[in-house]
Amino acid sequence: MIPETVIENVRSQTNVLDVISAFVHLKKSGNNYFGLCPFQAEKTPSFSVSEDKQIFHCFSCGRGGNVFKFLMDLQGLSFPEAVVKVAEMQGIELSKDYLSKNTGHVNNGNQELIKLHEDASKLYHHILMNTEIGEPSLKYLQARGLTKSTIEYYQLGFAPKNKILEEFFKQKNISTDLLRKSGLFAENDAGNLKDRFFNRIIFPIKNNNGSIVAFSGRVFDEDNQAKYLNSPETDIFNKRKVLFNFSNAKDEIRKQYSVILFEGFMDVISAFQSGVKNGIASMGTSLTNDQVYQIKRHTKHLYICYDGDAPGQNAINRALKLLQNSQLKLGVIQMPKGVDPDEYRKQYGEQRFLEYINSAKESPVSFEMQYLKLNRNLNNEQDLAAYIDDILKIIATMSKPIEREIYLNHLSEQFGIDKNTLVIQLNKIDSFSNQKIIVDNSNNQNISSTTTTTKHRQISKVESAERMLLYRMLHDHDVWIKIMGIDGFNFVHEPYQMLFLLAQGYFTEHDEFEISAFTDFIKEDNLQKLMIDIEVTNILGTSSTKEIDDYVNIIMNQAPIDIKLKSKKDEFKEATRLGDIDRQTQLAIEIIGLKKKQQLIDKD
Repeated sequence: MIPETVIENVRSQTNVLDVISAFVHLKKSGNNYFGLCPFQAEKTPSFSVSEDKQIFHCFSCGRGGNVFKFLMDLQGLSFPEAVVKVAEMQGIELSKDYLSKNTGHVNNGNQELIKLHEDASKLYHHILMNTEIGEPSLKYLQARGLTKSTIEYYQLGFAPKNKILEEFFKQKNISTDLLRKSGLFAENDAGNLKDRFFNRIIFPIKNNNGSIVAFSGRVFDEDNQAKYLNSPETDIFNKRKVLFNFSNAKDEIRKQYSVILFEGFMDVISAFQSGVKNGIASMGTSLTNDQVYQIKRHTKHLYICYDGDAPGQNAINRALKLLQNSQLKLGVIQMPKGVDPDEYRKQYGEQRFLEYINSAKESPVSFEMQYLKLNRNLNNEQDLAAYIDDILKIIATMSKPIEREIYLNHLSEQFGIDKNTLVIQLNKIDSFSNQKIIVDNSNNQNISSTTTTTKHRQISKVESAERMLLYRMLHDHDVWIKIMGIDGFNFVHEPYQMLFLLAQGYFTEHDEFEISAFTDFIKEDNLQKLMIDIEVTNILGTSSTKEIDDYVNIIMNQAPIDIKLKSKKDEFKEATRLGDIDRQTQLAIEIIGLKKKQQLIDKD
């Protein structure tokens, strides 16, 4: 266990905004900061961070807490692990005793699988850099212009032809069952394992936390048919959720306010070596919902930089259509015809590559205006008319008049067509285009943005009084003393009573109330959520004696009658169902009596 004094020291030196900003793109609105919830997909930002109170709260999913709770929920850490992680992120030194006991993600059942991949990566990297077997693949990478520091940074490796991995892990006494689950091996009909990757250059694949969870193996000779071989999906690897280089690039993405989507791993690595450090690549041919959501949490701007050949242009066009409903601000970095990013760097050097990437950005409409010219003879009147009609359909989707004006002028000047003629045709398209094209997302692979609807339960008068009174008690010590002096006071509902009891323990160690510190006293998730929900309620001004007396009256006097009244009404329904007339009469008299008492209390 980490002593409370150490925990308090880490908390007091940490700004929750700094930590959460490393994972969520936040924008200030009023006194708080808002962003997309990191725990679920949503369309409208409902995730809030209060710098004043040092807490976070999602108005959609209900999660909330202090900086430690954020990392516990996001990364599956135990409380001590979260304390160590925060200290590490903030550069706060802790005793080695705490570090050694709390840096293993002990609550994560998948940690053993991650450890296997980390060890395998070290072995593959050693073979590439330090053995005769790995020398040809190392020379291949160097011939492609990769420096030693780049190879080291990405921990590239080599899997030789001979079987090495199973024996390597057997020496570490790793069970066969765990090896089967890892995805590092293929299994034949007899149940024997063999290395999945052999005679391939190895690219480690990391999750968002920077842990290696999979590999991609690339051939560098003609012995194998498939150019790339990826790890299968496992308990720690879901290709729909992982983006290559995202863990390395996310800090730079936030600094640059943009991300560049490349087509392949080598393009990303080439870009990195040239100084473009906000590049990523998907694990498949197109981005998935989960991958887009990760991007949106860090930036609103995405540029697509695929190959300059015909397949690359087709891929850009598909990607733009898939992403059109993603709420991302899209752009294209168009490579010269027939050249991919990696080839451009090798031909012209890293400095020129960096300059090109920064200068070759264009809008999706500019790209489409060039793309739609492909396979068309614009000297032919029929092809030209079809091309202009297609462009006008794109312009019709634009909501900003100035954008329409720019592209209409461009069309008019390029083809010598009177602008008024184009406007007339555009208006006709507008009148028929009452529906926007929506991408089919039935297979959950394409891009969609779903709005999470929060279901707010109805809060009774009694519970509302409990919430308000507890808030006043915690924030006003005079109210706390007054309530503690009321003989026999208890909250009606158990969660509020539990928070009341926990607060009593908190105030034995603290003179003032701080929500970020108090949440560490609360171990149950449901109570933490309730406390944060109460804390973020917009309660204005200071309390009055009458306000507090009203809450106490409702809780101590009205609530018992309400509970009895509900019970009697339920009994009356049951008596009616059974046809028990005598019981119905008796209950009716009791219900009338309770209602009279209720009315008297309401008058008071």
